[in-house]
Amino acid sequence: MSDKNSSMEKLRKEFRRAIAIAVKDLRIYCLKPPVILFGVVFPFFLFISFYIGKRGPIASSIPGLVGISLFFTSSNIAPAGMPFERMTKTFARYLCAPLSFSWVVFGKTIAGFVFGSLLAILPLIVGLVAFATRITSVTTLVFTVLVSAMCFSSLGTLVATVPTEVPGNVMTVLNFIRLPLLFISGIFIPLNEMPLWARALSSASPLTFANDLLKSSLGLSHHYPLWLDFAAVAGFGLAFYAIAVLLFKVSTSAS
Repeated sequence: MSDKNSSMEKLRKEFRRAIAIAVKDLRIYCLKPPVILFGVVFPFFLFISFYIGKRGPIASSIPGLVGISLFFTSSNIAPAGMPFERMTKTFARYLCAPLSFSWVVFGKTIAGFVFGSLLAILPLIVGLVAFATRITSVTTLVFTVLVSAMCFSSLGTLVATVPTEVPGNVMTVLNFIRLPLLFISGIFIPLNEMPLWARALSSASPLTFANDLLKSSLGLSHHYPLWLDFAAVAGFGLAFYAIAVLLFKVSTSAS
């Protein structure tokens, strides 16, 4: 029993320390220019440029706007912060802390998760107030935002493993990955209007399944079963996180 209590206490301590890392990252990096530009401004104008002049009710486009907001904001914190920490050598301090490496990466990921989840509320409010968007399943919407934000933040943490001290280099790699995933996700061209090969390609994007879930929660038709959407988003997130931990360990050992 004492060993079990000791393990639980260690787990609680590591969780609190990981949360402290997340709070620090949010306080320092959420207002950095790369985060504001690539996480907030860029996705908004990208969405507007594609939907301006589009026929049909704007309310049907709100899931896409929420999805883009989640995708870009959640994945921005770690890539914006890690180059600065490499430059100032502060990341190396985590290695001396009484904290396992996977929990350090978890703390970095939680920062993006919180940032993305909170900012995703803004386009949703716009849809509810201005365009009569309907939430048909609050439970599905909440779980979708949380699971998707964690998945996309894990993607950002994975890209943050790029060994550079220049934030622009990481952001270039990040957008090189994000933009193709965005354009094949079914946000701009519905999945049922894609040819078979394009629909098969879209399954490589976690945003495809997140957008499908958002459509379902807001009363619009969706393409896949909900259980498959949730499983896919969670699976992508776990894979991104596991690979990020591995690559951080490799890069730290090499240095």
